[in-house]
Amino acid sequence: MKNPTALTYQDGLLMPKHMDVGRSWRTPAKHDLIRSILGQEVGAASRLRGAQRMVWYDLTAGDAANIDGEAWHQSCSPGILARHAIQSPKPVEIRLHEIQPATYDRLLKNLDDQLPALGYTKTSEGAWTYRSGHVVMAAHNMSGHDASTAGIRRGDAVFVINDPNAITEWAMRPTFAAEITARTWMFRSLSTMGCNPGGLKRIDLESRIDWFDTIESQQAALPDHRDLVIAAIARDDAQWAYLISTAGKWRATTEKAVQTVFRPYGRTALMSWYRQDAAAFQDAKMRLFLQRQEREQIRGRETAWISFTRADRLAMIPRPEKPLTDDDLAELALFEIDQMGDAA
Repeated sequence: MKNPTALTYQDGLLMPKHMDVGRSWRTPAKHDLIRSILGQEVGAASRLRGAQRMVWYDLTAGDAANIDGEAWHQSCSPGILARHAIQSPKPVEIRLHEIQPATYDRLLKNLDDQLPALGYTKTSEGAWTYRSGHVVMAAHNMSGHDASTAGIRRGDAVFVINDPNAITEWAMRPTFAAEITARTWMFRSLSTMGCNPGGLKRIDLESRIDWFDTIESQQAALPDHRDLVIAAIARDDAQWAYLISTAGKWRATTEKAVQTVFRPYGRTALMSWYRQDAAAFQDAKMRLFLQRQEREQIRGRETAWISFTRADRLAMIPRPEKPLTDDDLAELALFEIDQMGDAA
């Protein structure tokens, strides 16, 4: 479990138009999005002749704890993966990664407790199978940053979940997307960018600035047929966002999935596609990761700033001598729909 906040959302129940109980809406909305994308994956793979197998990575599995009042296979990423895998007409391999030993121990226990109800059989410590190998699942006590791409074949449709608790725990190594792409053309990923309940911009600049290089490593790994979108949640005080890599021809389908997921929570996602509009994509990064006063200091020099080294970027944005007050940070929740594409 990555967010211990009590949740009120239950799949299938009628929900009010605006459902914003504290910050609890972000976690169920994230799970809804994972389910939606996995449903697309299963449907597409069943129609693609070239897709012989599906390989799903969870680079930040957590402990897969059950949440009171919610079905396990809807309320944690390992459970969601396990449930969708048994619905796939193609074989599925699930690779779970959890770096913390204590969390990993809880993960194993929760998988042992929950997977049999879905029809899985334990084959060894940290390994399960469904229907004599149609689905195989393995849990690894290691960082997702070190996840192996060995065994990925051209006929594999790969999907990756990367849901870190902080930028320092970002689990998709810079070369990971390129390694997958070198092995198969069928690759999608979903990464969360927020990682701070008080708001991303309340983290110190030295930490926030690393997000730029993190996203740029994903940009560099894109083949011609794939695109990258930042989906930022409008009017969110923590400015939560998602980074999704998907086929260019799936732009409309991806946008629909994101907007549909957040509509019941009274939210709208602001979508910026890298290949469609690189300037808007860069502006989205600037607005997500830099405070207004920091953007002011590099106004007109954004492109050059992006190309500089980390040390030079920091040197161009001197930090204030006094900590910013809540009044100074009031603009952090004003990421409005009509601001996208406007000058900072």
